Amino acid sequence: MVTMDLGSVAVQVYNAVLDIPTALSGTVLRDIADRQRLYMERFTGQTIGSKGIAERFQQPLIDLTCAAVLSSMELQGTDVSKVRLGDFSEEKGTNSNTSVARQFFERRGMEGLNLLGFTIGYSKANG
Repeated sequence: MVTMDLGSVAVQVYNAVLDIPTALSGTVLRDIADRQRLYMERFTGQTIGSKGIAERFQQPLIDLTCAAVLSSMELQGTDVSKVRLGDFSEEKGTNSNTSVARQFFERRGMEGLNLLGFTIGYSKANG
């Protein structure tokens, strides 16, 4: 992978989640990716810019953005026929596939964030 920007992340998410409604595509999708980027910054304590996103942040950002998009689709009542990311593919079954896929991406994104680690701020008191 190479460095990405939020537009590249949005394209990856758009290609991974089929049947994204037009209300969530384009600029809205970039905004969702940006909110997930800010969440990752708060979680890790590291700066992640909107341009030149380092490789180690890309997959968790894509996964968390997919989860957020699928969550928005659930709120709108949208149910897609198939969700695909790499080798993972989820099709309609007995449960809502948006719910199952959202849980998968959310879990994988959080696992990726935990692997990145986080910064704990501390200071020494007098003594």
